[in-house]
Amino acid sequence: MPTKKSKQTAFTVAVSAADDGASAPALRVYVAMASDPLAAVAAVQAVAPDAAVELSGTLSDRLAARLKLRPGEVKPI
Repeated sequence: MPTKKSKQTAFTVAVSAADDGASAPALRVYVAMASDPLAAVAAVQAVAPDAAVELSGTLSDRLAARLKLRPGEVKPI
């Protein structure tokens, strides 16, 4: 029996670069299309392995469609 596709959600993840003490830490927000929050954070960590990451929210299905996000894709926004 075929398995049902899991619903994909566009999660936003805040990424901050390591604090070097000389300037304000850089903050970027990425969107990751994933089936759950942990998968989204893991996908962003793979893109920015040395940065601190934190789940910050979700995007609407409509906005995710406008961004043309595919499952597993990570994009800076």
